[in-house]
Amino acid sequence: MFHSLTHRAGITQQQHRALPGISNTDLSRVADVVLGNTHKPWAPALDFGSYFHSAILEPEAFDAEHTGELTGVQLTARAQAALLARIIKRHRYPRHVCYRGIPEQSYTATHEATGLLVKVRPDLIIDSPKKTRRTLVDFKTTSCATLEQFTAAIEKYDYDRQGAFYADVMGAQRVVLIAVQKKPKAGKQPAVWVVELSAEQMAMGRKKYGKLLREVRETAGRMVGAGQLRASTTAGSATVTLAAA
Repeated sequence: MFHSLTHRAGITQQQHRALPGISNTDLSRVADVVLGNTHKPWAPALDFGSYFHSAILEPEAFDAEHTGELTGVQLTARAQAALLARIIKRHRYPRHVCYRGIPEQSYTATHEATGLLVKVRPDLIIDSPKKTRRTLVDFKTTSCATLEQFTAAIEKYDYDRQGAFYADVMGAQRVVLIAVQKKPKAGKQPAVWVVELSAEQMAMGRKKYGKLLREVRETAGRMVGAGQLRASTTAGSATVTLAAA
């Protein structure tokens, strides 16, 4: 499915975004183009997601971060993200994977069927002691009230696509989602759910990302002309980068 996997060691999230190649976020934007959706991500939601992942995966850097220039809205989001990160780590399995896993490593690879360069940055990578089995862990926040609702949301929000995309690029056998409620019922602590993607969910996600990569390949000329893509070809890989939204 993918070849030429390359570890881009030691780079930041910002540097990862600057790498050439199609990311999972780019696939979402391609889907929006195909479906005619015009919504843009809400800035406070992007800030919250960044704070949340930093608090879980890079707690020392998060605690040391200078906050003097943040707005009141950003400070509130940061405090909520830190609280949810602490709640997650009160649970044994999330605490275990955070201890064992390697966080936020960037990789690029080439999609065999289309020749497109892609890039991924899993939250956590966990290899078995003999390096024969790989698990990817992804942390989510959710507004779902029940585990059943969150399980249904996996397809709705394309978590299946992200999981299959990352797993196939990285040669992983398992994808585990760890979700925490943003707004629990009154008087209740936020629930934490651990869900491993099933074979059926992975197959569905594989179909989704494959279709979108083919769409990019087949319509790249039109999308470049419309200013939605920038494209070049190097070392046998088609490098396609989505223009800034």
